[in-house]
Amino acid sequence: MSITLWVIQADSLVCHADGTPFVLSLANAPKYAIHLGYSESHNDSPSTIAQHHEHPVSHVIDSEHACKLGLMMRFGDGFDTKDVQNLKAISFRNLLNTLDSSSLDALSRAIMLVQWQNDHRYCSRCGTPTHAHAHGEHAKVCPKCRHHAYPRVQPCIIVAITRHCPDTHKPQILLALHHRHRQKGVYGLIAGFVEAGETLEMGVHREVFEEVGIHIHTPTYISSQPWPYPSNLMAGFIADYHSGAIRVQAGEISDAKFFDLDNLPPIPATGTIAHELISLVKQRYLPTATDD
Repeated sequence: MSITLWVIQADSLVCHADGTPFVLSLANAPKYAIHLGYSESHNDSPSTIAQHHEHPVSHVIDSEHACKLGLMMRFGDGFDTKDVQNLKAISFRNLLNTLDSSSLDALSRAIMLVQWQNDHRYCSRCGTPTHAHAHGEHAKVCPKCRHHAYPRVQPCIIVAITRHCPDTHKPQILLALHHRHRQKGVYGLIAGFVEAGETLEMGVHREVFEEVGIHIHTPTYISSQPWPYPSNLMAGFIADYHSGAIRVQAGEISDAKFFDLDNLPPIPATGTIAHELISLVKQRYLPTATDD
């Protein structure tokens, strides 16, 4: 049975010159290709999890390995194959507005699996080169000490904090300018990793207090999103402000304040869970507002 592959370079997907994903079709899965299916028996029952035009995407391969195998070659800042020229790597963030949500989830998985493969070429316990699992599981196995390294997901929280302005009583949302977005001026939500031993809700309360110094009421879970930086699962919440004055964590945040919902600064792009949460808050408090 023929297979189809995405080619991944770091956090980017190799695409055609017009920005559409490049899909490589082959008669058989090459060495280093990773199946995108979820079943432990996927080698016997191939499954697909994303569609691009008429091409079901079943596997993913790292660009370095694709070049080593002669499936493509580097040309300038991009890639060529025997049949296709001017391929380029486009980052996950820059594809948020061009791919549908199911394709983005599949791409996130593809990036995470490639990173997992690259990170576990050697056993973390004894340093021996690892092998692929004999029965097709997503596991890197040490032939010496038998340690199994599976792909791991890092849970993170992200929270939209709301209140009514004490003076005008207008609905507001707390937004923060993180250092990494300072140049573009994009204000986002409070987010962070869940620590060992924490529940998701504990992580929300702690991160909010650490980053902006305030307390919130009990957060309400809304939805989640896989996020390949590096292998996160973002759990989204909405919470009401309780008490405290904003005090930003200088090492991570440049500015944070409550903004009127009808007068927001630049916010994260469509396709991110941050945008989804902000849009949901606007729908709740400003039902006639349009998404921006």
